[in-house]
Amino acid sequence: MSEKNIVTPKKSNLFIQFLGSMNLAVTLLVMLAIASVIGTVLKQNEAFQNYIIKFGPFWTHVFDTLGLFHVYGAAWFMLVLLFLLTSTATCLTRNSPRFLKDMKQYSEKLSITAYKHQPYTETYAVEGFDQDLAQQTLEKNGYKTKIHHGENGDVTVAGMKGRWGRLGYIFTHVSIIVICVGALLDSDLLLKYRQITGHLAPETRSVPLDQIPQKSWLGPNNFSFRGTVNVAEGQSTDVLFLPYGRGFLVQKLPFNIAVKQFRIRYYDTGMPKSFESDVVLTAPDLKKPIVKTIKVNHPLLYKNYAVYQSSFGDGGTKLNLEIHPLLSPYPNALKINTAVKQVEPLKTPVGTFKAEFNDFKMFNIVPATPEEKKKTGHKMHNNGPTIIFKVRNDQGKAWEYVNYMQPNLQDGRWFFMSGVRTTPAAPYRYLFIPADEKRTKERFFKFLALLNNPVQIHQYLKDSIPHSKNIDDKTYNLQMRLLQQLMVLFRDKGFRGIDLFVEKKVPKAQQKKVKDYYLSQTSYALQMLYLEFLQKQYPTKNFDPNTLSDFNKQWFEDTLNVINALPNYGPPMYFEVKSFKQINATGLQITKSPGKDVVFFGSAMLIIGVFILFYIRQKRVWLAYSKQENALTIAGKDTKDLPETQNEFDQLVEIVKTNMKVS
Repeated sequence: MSEKNIVTPKKSNLFIQFLGSMNLAVTLLVMLAIASVIGTVLKQNEAFQNYIIKFGPFWTHVFDTLGLFHVYGAAWFMLVLLFLLTSTATCLTRNSPRFLKDMKQYSEKLSITAYKHQPYTETYAVEGFDQDLAQQTLEKNGYKTKIHHGENGDVTVAGMKGRWGRLGYIFTHVSIIVICVGALLDSDLLLKYRQITGHLAPETRSVPLDQIPQKSWLGPNNFSFRGTVNVAEGQSTDVLFLPYGRGFLVQKLPFNIAVKQFRIRYYDTGMPKSFESDVVLTAPDLKKPIVKTIKVNHPLLYKNYAVYQSSFGDGGTKLNLEIHPLLSPYPNALKINTAVKQVEPLKTPVGTFKAEFNDFKMFNIVPATPEEKKKTGHKMHNNGPTIIFKVRNDQGKAWEYVNYMQPNLQDGRWFFMSGVRTTPAAPYRYLFIPADEKRTKERFFKFLALLNNPVQIHQYLKDSIPHSKNIDDKTYNLQMRLLQQLMVLFRDKGFRGIDLFVEKKVPKAQQKKVKDYYLSQTSYALQMLYLEFLQKQYPTKNFDPNTLSDFNKQWFEDTLNVINALPNYGPPMYFEVKSFKQINATGLQITKSPGKDVVFFGSAMLIIGVFILFYIRQKRVWLAYSKQENALTIAGKDTKDLPETQNEFDQLVEIVKTNMKVS
């Protein structure tokens, strides 16, 4: 064969064959399946800082580069959808004409030899052939028939059953195209185009709405979106926020939605049992507002929009606080009225700070102690309301706190708990402030103020340690001065402060001896101050320091533990909630999803197509009579080579032989 007779496929044909190949389609479907798994396992569209906390900076950068935090809006995911749509459309365009033709074609004009090469065939000698009887036999068995008269008197009766089985292929491929179109309708391709062309830029700052630039806003005519917004009880909104990239976009809504009331119920474990919101939707085209109670899986539907109950949180609970200065020589707390989500400036002798009130929780359910279970019969215990807030200095460093409003029982004693941490990933370190006999913090802050007041310390020490006749004035004054200095060191850095002072001022050989002496003197001075404090602040008849109650002894030990830890507590302030007015906020997810119905329609088509492919078989049978050979060839073909196919063909052959009297 000469080279000029060799036909080389065109590159365009090769590309079309590749585009419509099964291998490419399966590969793309596997990629979409993997992406769907990632999108299900890895929570999508969270705040970028949350991912840093969970995965660390390195893996967060890797995952963000791959688009795993926004899988369904990632460029590669959109590209896979487009390729799958194109591949499926190419395959459908190439093969549909052949399948449609096959549905109409009976292949009744083939030669006897061709019939003998079908998957199932039998040949019998006959004396004659009754074509009408043959046609009736096939039709009684569910076949549509067609007769062909060939040359030399040959006759072929062709039968076909399940001709619509080929529609399964068409339905499945069309359904994939429809689903891809629906997914693309709900994608953010238009937003990406606007961002690339410079008409759109996500906002990354936390600023009021009126300060967000126009490039970060989307109009009510936006084709599709899915965003969230928190609305407090008694408030309304006509915007929501769409996570986009490392920031967000503001979506303007064509309606206003107000929250009248929010309700939540809890299990005994403290987990939310159910939550729902009474909402009112108003729009210019509505004669009267839509009033509905929405809850999980029961949204409010309006035109192409759906309003879902997705979460809940604090809506700006009103707080009455007292801020106790931990270094003040007087227990003079600062009273402020504020609310959650507000920031309060604080000017203190140790610097300027900002208090950022982030959240309020009414319930804090924890497992009950064995003693409490036995006493109350309850497995869980409510630790009461808490506030979560940050104190930030003028350099930007922040300390995050969680303060409990009511005392909690620990080891048979009542404490006010306050947790602190310097990074969101770190666990809270807790202070346990002992409650006094009235279960308040009054005694603690009075005793702390005493330790902050050098004048009072001097006076209390003189009153509790009188001048003995056996000690001269110089020695007594030196002793008083030492005790006062030790109190300053202890209050500054706790017992560690005394260790540091000795290590810095005393020769190494004498450090242990001096340290032991200083610590013993510190303990002695603290005990004397405490006894004098009790006698003057809480006088009782016949007060005897040698017969202190167990409560007073234990309270003193617990208080020293707290004061010893105060240097690591952060800025010297303690925030106490005196009263509050809780305001809940409901988290609404609002979607506009024109592609949703398209996807549902495509899914229905896919189910129908798969059903047809699996359960409707196209069967063909031919009764071909050769007059020259006086022979009848019975041939059959099935689109599915199943174990029962041979049996079905054999049964049909027996029916034909019986009716046609073929031996």
